[in-house]
Amino acid sequence: MKRLLTSHHLLFSLLILWLFLIVGGSSMAAPTPTPRVAPEVWAQLQSQGDADVILRLSQADLSYAYSLPDKSTRGQWVYQTLRATAEATQAPILAELEQAGVSYQRFWIVNAIRVKLDTRLLNRLLQYPQIQQIASNTSFWGLEPTTSSPVSIQRSEWSAPWGIERVQATWAWEQGVTGEGVVIAGQDTGYAWRHESLIRAYRGYQPNTGVVSHDYNWHDAIHEIDPKNSGSNPCGLDSQEPCDDNGHGTHTMGTMVGNDLDSSVAGWPEAANYPIGVAPGATWIGCRNMERGWGKPSSYIECFQWFVAPWPLSGNGFDDGDPAKAPDIINNSWSCPPEEGCTADKLSVIEPAVNAADAAGILVVVSASNAGPSCNTITQPPAIYPRAFTVGATDSQDALATFSSRGPITYQGETRIGPDISAPGVAVFSSLPNNQYGYLSGTSMAGPHVAGVAALLLSAHPELKGHPEQVRALLMHRADPRTSSQGCGNDSPASIPNNGYGWGIVNIQNALLPHDLFLPAIRTQPASN
Repeated sequence: MKRLLTSHHLLFSLLILWLFLIVGGSSMAAPTPTPRVAPEVWAQLQSQGDADVILRLSQADLSYAYSLPDKSTRGQWVYQTLRATAEATQAPILAELEQAGVSYQRFWIVNAIRVKLDTRLLNRLLQYPQIQQIASNTSFWGLEPTTSSPVSIQRSEWSAPWGIERVQATWAWEQGVTGEGVVIAGQDTGYAWRHESLIRAYRGYQPNTGVVSHDYNWHDAIHEIDPKNSGSNPCGLDSQEPCDDNGHGTHTMGTMVGNDLDSSVAGWPEAANYPIGVAPGATWIGCRNMERGWGKPSSYIECFQWFVAPWPLSGNGFDDGDPAKAPDIINNSWSCPPEEGCTADKLSVIEPAVNAADAAGILVVVSASNAGPSCNTITQPPAIYPRAFTVGATDSQDALATFSSRGPITYQGETRIGPDISAPGVAVFSSLPNNQYGYLSGTSMAGPHVAGVAALLLSAHPELKGHPEQVRALLMHRADPRTSSQGCGNDSPASIPNNGYGWGIVNIQNALLPHDLFLPAIRTQPASN
């Protein structure tokens, strides 16, 4: 009898195991490898049991936007089209996630959903063919290394920083062109908005009345402390006002719009103690996309989505976005280095957000990265994306900075010249948190010069707003040409453009001289993804 009971117990145990395998075991076992799932996701599931991922669905074709006449029309159409596509295609996936009881974050600028999943949920999601890609959402170090350390100094005599002089911003000011009427956006480590050189230019602040409103003017895409950082973040999470947890963002914004003198004072802007901004008459808005230097695809996508259709602090991107409040220019002084975990799946997930901003009529300025002086070192997004305006760095003698990455750029089987243009990026003097100032070097500092020059151009010629393809062409063709003897790609000593300087060093005086504004645009073929 004892032996019979043992046999029955054994049979019963086998039956239970068999039922487990057919009912739940298939969702616990590792699914069959598929190219839709990034290798990093498989590795995370195996090592820790879950993975932070982005589910990417098909993207709407945005080519029609390029036939629309102005920024307002383009922005509204892009917003409505992408949002409608996301609403229609994400519904069954969201129902599955609701049934699983997991939290998620959805996007429309990239038709995507962020979720933390385990192997069981992954198996279930792979049953939906509309999910084209499951990418890893792990963080990577987004700040470019700089070659100088910031120092706090005070100056008793006025003189514009050399970069401001080099791009001929002071000449533009003398013509009455300061950037008025143009909105520049930055996504970075955040911004010290109360800095004496930034506060008057912040769109959320009214200098005459002192009224402050951060709605539509600031967004914090940092919702969690990155595990690669230790300690608390000085800005906390979901900050309700602009805040900089590193200092990098404040420095870049100072180069774009910084000035410590009220515009009502005689002699503004050149009479300021710190005339550090190329376009001091422009206004700025900002988004924090990195947690003390560490960003995720989701945080960069979220900032791009907010820029294309900003929403208020208490709102959400699907119901409360307003493309009429979108900026004219976005500066991106960040990169996505492979050695810091920027895998191929992360590259492809971020690019549609850049394409959408461009289709919406926003100029996307990006830094080329600091991997020079070797050739073929522009390898990181967003600098490699065709719809980005990529900027290299020069010094005060017009020499290409040693650290500035060189082209050519090879991406998705195509090779092109890069960077597009160059600008001052060595020992750049600008703002730092706590009303301080200092020097930094890097293509992170060059990009803001180009964003500022673009703002001056749009201020003088508002008919160019909403046509980033024309702005790129104009600034490139009117740059101060510089040749390079390095011979990257197929460059000869006389090649212009070349894979060091691009078309040359940006110059607003050249851009504003009488000429046909609507030059044949470069790389105007619209992206469809």
